[in-house]
Amino acid sequence: MARVTVEDALKNARNRFALVILAGQRTRQLLKGSKPLVDDRDNKPVVTALREIAAGKVRYAHPELLDKVEEQARQIGDDMGFIGDEDDSE
Repeated sequence: MARVTVEDALKNARNRFALVILAGQRTRQLLKGSKPLVDDRDNKPVVTALREIAAGKVRYAHPELLDKVEEQARQIGDDMGFIGDEDDSE
């Protein structure tokens, strides 16, 4: 079985500190029941999280950036209706 190394995961993280934070957050998600994004092969959640980061499946997004994206999505959602929302009662 191939081993995941910190160097593999560091290719997709800005630095070691960011890698530790990201791996910790993803590990907590996995422990709470999130489905793994890579084949976990009975690995511990920390190893699975590092494998996901190394594979580029998990990335860090700054909370301020996420707030902006959510606000833009809300604005778009308010301006658009769903198909079938029109009143066809005629």
